[in-house]
Amino acid sequence: MKNQSVTDSRQTSCHSKRHAASHAMLHKLSQFIMQQLPRVPRLSDAASALNMSCRTLQRELRCTDSSFRQLLADCRHTLAQQYLQDASLSLQQIAFQLGFEEQSSFQKAFKSWQGCSPGIFRQRREMMAVSRSHPLSGFSRPVLQVNYGTN
Repeated sequence: MKNQSVTDSRQTSCHSKRHAASHAMLHKLSQFIMQQLPRVPRLSDAASALNMSCRTLQRELRCTDSSFRQLLADCRHTLAQQYLQDASLSLQQIAFQLGFEEQSSFQKAFKSWQGCSPGIFRQRREMMAVSRSHPLSGFSRPVLQVNYGTN
């Protein structure tokens, strides 16, 4: 019984260390991808940067229920949200910065990530920013109601 407890404790410790190492690897990989954009990195580039083989990187990603393609999409999505807050950047410029060859490809990808087009996302963000900066934003605004009746 005591040996089983020690074995379980070691396995838990190894599992938590492995989880922490996987998390650190995902963070490094995300940073690498973001630094490489607009040039879209390949799996082999990432593996070399992390000093591991392509196959080892794929196994590590599978252990975290992820893939290189998914991580690339996540990085692009995160950066797209940041870039869309800068009104001076056009959608075409953002698409290029994220490594898309066509603006339409960026728009399609963004809609799959966010559920709306980048233009709509930007408009909603701007409206939210304006409503937050409005001095009466914390108060309910009166609603003009018109009643049409017969006299």
